Amino acid sequence: MKKSGLLFAFAMFLMSFGTVSAQKLATLDVAEILNLMPEKKKADQQLEAFSKTKQAEIEKQMAAAEAKFKKYQEEGPKQTPKVNQEREQEIKDYIDQIKRDGDTIGGVVETVVGGVPVGLGSYVQWDRKLDARLAQAVVSINAFKGVEFGLGFEAGYRKGSQVMDEILWSKEDGYTRRTNNLGGFEGGMTNGQPIVVRGVMKPIPTLYKPLMSVDIETHEPYKATVERSDPTALPAAGVVMEAVVATVLAQEILEKFSSDNLEELKEAVAKHRDYTKNY
Repeated sequence: MKKSGLLFAFAMFLMSFGTVSAQKLATLDVAEILNLMPEKKKADQQLEAFSKTKQAEIEKQMAAAEAKFKKYQEEGPKQTPKVNQEREQEIKDYIDQIKRDGDTIGGVVETVVGGVPVGLGSYVQWDRKLDARLAQAVVSINAFKGVEFGLGFEAGYRKGSQVMDEILWSKEDGYTRRTNNLGGFEGGMTNGQPIVVRGVMKPIPTLYKPLMSVDIETHEPYKATVERSDPTALPAAGVVMEAVVATVLAQEILEKFSSDNLEELKEAVAKHRDYTKNY
């Protein structure tokens, strides 16, 4: 009896194994099924339309803010401290709003250097043009994407008579310029006017509302991860750019003038100023 029971159990096991092996397994692609649903297509269209509308609103706001802040920058030297403080607070509030929107902004940093001796740089050797060396140094700063001097790119939209700086001479000042549209440079060399250099910094790429990216293993699209992000790094970038410009100018001065010691350097620069003034 015991033996027949074991045979019966073994037979049932073989039958169940045969049944399982005969079954066919199927897989469902949930994503594909969702894509085929009319409701999914309608939702995607609505989301895309909303995204375009929101993007248009943001671009309009950014353009208005850019025009306003450019106006503030141009009018700054002529305004009272109270007005400038109010405008400064308005800019800070705008940055806070950008953070609340989960976005970031870049900007333009301007560095002005006065008292620069005439004739630094070279109008012959491409790698010794001082404006070119400054441009390389400024663009080497992380996140900087462009550089300009004086009028910069605006000069491309003006006539020559509206760009070139007229030369003046007086007994007190020697050779000067009526304007400084070229930002203190002519032919790769300093002309005695203040150096005006601007660098543009792109927005910080890490966003609280991430953009789309691609998985490098599957090549499938996915949303980038959300990371900690500041709304802007422009104030810190201003300090960095000032240091970079100062370093390049210091190197150029040490190359041009005798500089075994500070007193010798001062004397050499003073003699050069006197020579160019009374040339």
